[in-house]
Amino acid sequence: MFPMRHFDCIIIGAGAAGLMWGATAGKRGKTVAILDHSDKVGTKILMSGGGRCNFTNYNIEPGHYLSANPHFCISALRRYTQYDF
Repeated sequence: MFPMRHFDCIIIGAGAAGLMWGATAGKRGKTVAILDHSDKVGTKILMSGGGRCNFTNYNIEPGHYLSANPHFCISALRRYTQYDF
């Protein structure tokens, strides 16, 4: 159990979204606690996509991704296809 401590952010769930949110908050200087019912974080990430983390989608197009730089997705997807993973 945690000793009493102040956190800027408490995240429930140590899956992909929770870990990403925690990393983003940490990079922004926030103190973060991530709570999960499992004793291992990210367990479901390892199971998704047969261990390939769903990089194997056949319908990969730049329009399916959000980015501040729309040209980044085009460049990245040209370099690495689902077959590379």
